[in-house]
Amino acid sequence: MASKAKVKDRPDSENFFCMILTNGRLYQGLALYRSLVQVMGDDFFLFIHCVDDESRRLIKKLGFKNLYVIREKNLDKNIRLLKEQRKIHEYCWTLKPVLCEYVLTSYPNVKRITFLDSDLYFWGDPRSIFKNQSDCSVLLSKEEKYKPNMNQVALKRRITITGIYNSGFISFKQDEIGIQAVKWWKEKCLGNCRISPEESLFGDQKYLDELPKLFPSICSITTPGVNIGPWNELKYQFSNVNKSVFIDDHLLIFYHFSGLRMISEDTIQSVYRENQKNRPFIYQEYQNELSNSVDLIKNVEPSFNGFANEADLQKYWN
Repeated sequence: MASKAKVKDRPDSENFFCMILTNGRLYQGLALYRSLVQVMGDDFFLFIHCVDDESRRLIKKLGFKNLYVIREKNLDKNIRLLKEQRKIHEYCWTLKPVLCEYVLTSYPNVKRITFLDSDLYFWGDPRSIFKNQSDCSVLLSKEEKYKPNMNQVALKRRITITGIYNSGFISFKQDEIGIQAVKWWKEKCLGNCRISPEESLFGDQKYLDELPKLFPSICSITTPGVNIGPWNELKYQFSNVNKSVFIDDHLLIFYHFSGLRMISEDTIQSVYRENQKNRPFIYQEYQNELSNSVDLIKNVEPSFNGFANEADLQKYWN
């Protein structure tokens, strides 16, 4: 695991990512890390902030390279004051812009920081995303809603509630606009990060709708195969070609397993999907990767239990 000095000594690069982990998302976070290794080799670096001592201890025990754990004491003191006041998921949402800003302002060699939700998994190389839109200060992932069985009124209401963009993959460039945008997002999340459709609030996410109106050089990602998830998977035909996953004619870069929980070593469950059977084949592949994560943790901490409980299986909103 890299030291702070070694992070600063790394060559200037856009291939820096950050992620938030809890003990209940550790298995998924490890699967995400390994997927980046598979598609990028050693040409990336991942900052991790562990919300609890247990996940931080285990990450350090694993000793992965290309990884640095950011301690809570290094972050904005305002976020630390909120830890006891907010629900755990609200606190983690609040942390997203705080973590991105910390990296950009602390490490000048980081030319772009990209936040990743721990439930992403990469089948393709994300460097193409940055190359295709290299001039953009902020790259936003649209949360494309495609629900053929939902009437248009209900679908529009869903979009109004959750917003246009998904905050599971958002990228800020090391420039004036990128830093201004992440600071603005941080202040909004520090002020309020709960779900309240009546107040036009949806955690950290709904705020992103305002960024293109406030700043120039804010771009929606145009690279195909990005941020595919339960909200739009029915739009695409999934296929496996020469060990690569495609959606229609495009390589799948990453799938967002939003709302997915690991309830046992060999069982995953979605909090959004009533029918657990009608899922793309990649769910089985992902379940296998999560089982590998369980085995990794067992080797260093046999007593650890990161499986979901009943509270974890509840939706944050209806």
